[in-house]
Amino acid sequence: MKTYFAEILLPLAVPNSFTYRIPKNMEPYVHLGLRVVVPFGKQKILTGIVISIHETPPSAYVAKYIDSLLDDEAIVTPQQIQFWEWMAGYYLCNRGDILLAALPGGLRLASESKYILNPAFDGDLSRFNERECQLIEILSKREVLDSKEVSEALGIKSIQKTLKNLLEGEAILIMEDLKERYKPKLETYVKLSDGVNDEDGLEAAFKAVQSAARQEEALMMYIQLSNRYGDIIHEVKKTVLQKRANVTSSVVKDLVKKGIFELEEREVGRLPKVEEGKTEEVEFNEFQLKALTEIKSLFETKDTVLLHGITSSGKTEIYTHLIREQLDKGKQVLYILPEIALTTQMIQRLQRYFGNTVAVYHSKFNQNERVEIWNLVLKNDGERGSLILGARSAVFLPFSNLGLVIVDEEHETSFKQFEPAPRYHARDSAIVLASIHGAKTLLGSATPSYESVYNAKMGKYGYVTINERYGGMELPEITTASLSKKNAPTGYFTQELLKEIKGSLDLKEQVILFQNRRGYAPVLLCEMCGWSPECTRCDVTLTFHKSQDRLVCHYCGSKYQSPHLCAACGSHKLKLAGFGTERIEEEILIQFPDAKVARLDLDSTRTKYGYQKILSDFQDGFIDILIGTQMVTKGLDFGKVNLVGILNADLLLKFPDFRSTERGFQLMTQVAGRAGRRQKRGKVIIQSHDPQQWVIQQVVEGNYDAVAKKELGERRKFLYPPFARLIMLTFRHKQVELVDFTAASYHKELCAFIDEANVLGPEYPAVSRVKNRFNKHIIIKIDRKFNIATVKAKIHSLNNRFFSDKQFKEVRLIINVDPQ
Repeated sequence: MKTYFAEILLPLAVPNSFTYRIPKNMEPYVHLGLRVVVPFGKQKILTGIVISIHETPPSAYVAKYIDSLLDDEAIVTPQQIQFWEWMAGYYLCNRGDILLAALPGGLRLASESKYILNPAFDGDLSRFNERECQLIEILSKREVLDSKEVSEALGIKSIQKTLKNLLEGEAILIMEDLKERYKPKLETYVKLSDGVNDEDGLEAAFKAVQSAARQEEALMMYIQLSNRYGDIIHEVKKTVLQKRANVTSSVVKDLVKKGIFELEEREVGRLPKVEEGKTEEVEFNEFQLKALTEIKSLFETKDTVLLHGITSSGKTEIYTHLIREQLDKGKQVLYILPEIALTTQMIQRLQRYFGNTVAVYHSKFNQNERVEIWNLVLKNDGERGSLILGARSAVFLPFSNLGLVIVDEEHETSFKQFEPAPRYHARDSAIVLASIHGAKTLLGSATPSYESVYNAKMGKYGYVTINERYGGMELPEITTASLSKKNAPTGYFTQELLKEIKGSLDLKEQVILFQNRRGYAPVLLCEMCGWSPECTRCDVTLTFHKSQDRLVCHYCGSKYQSPHLCAACGSHKLKLAGFGTERIEEEILIQFPDAKVARLDLDSTRTKYGYQKILSDFQDGFIDILIGTQMVTKGLDFGKVNLVGILNADLLLKFPDFRSTERGFQLMTQVAGRAGRRQKRGKVIIQSHDPQQWVIQQVVEGNYDAVAKKELGERRKFLYPPFARLIMLTFRHKQVELVDFTAASYHKELCAFIDEANVLGPEYPAVSRVKNRFNKHIIIKIDRKFNIATVKAKIHSLNNRFFSDKQFKEVRLIINVDPQ
């Protein structure tokens, strides 16, 4: 007789899955992708996903039995399991971390600790203090308590020490209780009972409520709302009936008791419905038509195509046409954008064409909404959810019939996940996801990443360009302005920019001002000794936020009161240096007090619909001047914007990173592309202390190729991407000496199999301490001619051996493959 085992992936940050034995009575029902409940350790129970079934028992431990099944049908597809395996191998991360990132919290059952008296407890209270004895007495009466109930019973917030002592003293035990997090949204509907559904029964019902005026009103309103005597009978929600009839729930309940009404609970979706989209064809100009033809032709031989189209060239219309073709074939489409802000505007455009087929998925949704979208994609009924528009996490959805993946603004660094693991790049992951499904990938950008351009030139990707704006519009006129004291006395706005802003406001046009720094001022400075307040948990100065009247650390989020005196010399001469979006908002209102001004940055968009509110107001003309960080650079389309001001280009180009030139050019070009997208040519003013700087001049000339050629030459010479792959290793611990020792020891081991010339570090980053943990980096450069999988395997082997040494065990190693 055969014995079957299942590999279960658990939501734990460990490399391996766990083998469990399948009970005989469950064998016919266990299959890939199901959620199961399993025992773990001595007392815990966890939920996991079945990723394979086999007949080989584990050699290192005795397999426990699966406790129970949670699903009749799989909630994870075989393609997802394959995708997770690739991601774990490529990004050198734990599969449990991927499960935590992929599966909505609502599909992971929460394991809640509950406490009971130990049946073997001898009753000796002498070794426990008064509070511990009190809890023993309470448990003897109430039998079981969860953590919240323990806190309430004892009247204290901190219960950990009390519970720890009782557990160690074997007076109590923990038991785990699984709670389903996802709760379907239910709606109660009212209908007439079978006995009163004909005219005689209805007449009898009205006679029965003659003496109860409120019940009679409710019955009359039901007849009206249900359209009983019309052509189409309408269903009636209980909440709507109560509101329209102005009656309470008890009145409806009384009608149920009398046998007149019946109530029916139904599961309803939380996702908003939209009207059906239009089906008319998009009108292409000759450049779009040529690009579309080339893309289709290249898809015959290439799995991935890069569309390099200048800003406002009509790339979205090409995407729309390709999406329609796939939906007509019954395929699913994934459309990924780098920012939630972009999904707000893009969904409106796509819904005009595809209506209720479009579903959105991103981190601002609550867990219940994410579960509903997950189930829509899993169901794949050809209706809602066939077209998914989302940010990077959308790559984890359970597609089963994917036909096309579109990655818009593919150059964006927002596609890279930083914390927590898995530290994946959504663009690169999406290409692999499409390959697993046999689908095609289209990458689009006005300023493609050099990695994508390199892949296109090497023949790995197809390459298509559009060099003309849609509708014959010219690219905006870009000029520079000096931030010298004479030309910009306040330090914020040059005379040229103020003049152009006034002209735009006089013409009822809109303005975008770009400053890639949020807050009011990045530094509070003592004029006497140069002291600046720093975060107590991080090695970084604090940013002043005027709206909160607090100094804020942008690394850990800690907030501090602003000092009135210098902590070093005692002077009261403190000044705010530099400027962020808050200060620009204040200063622009001083210059133009009648203008309607708004900010688009992380602070102003923390709520679920924060982006949508600001962008809708700007779209509808309720905002004259929009001030923003790089959120305003990413593909937004506003018809009345004819002026863009880049307030400090120097900040973008002087960052200590080999990609600063590429990123600076991309940001300036992208934000410039927001101007003049409709009737008239737009204008862009770039403010700088060095207007003749070479990169700024290339932005003025729109010369992407010149910058790319120069930068790629430098990177080839010094072996940086795209000519090499990078792996960043970060060593993290609260003791700086241990971090130093560990990093140096690891470096020595690493250089045994990697040329030391290609190992940078160990070095501390610019901000070395974050959240009271010191960080030290080693960066490995791997030439593309070498097999990166072999190098990763050696690193993996080294990690297992190195961190098994007890002197290094406490140090955390963070692996970041392809750091951005």
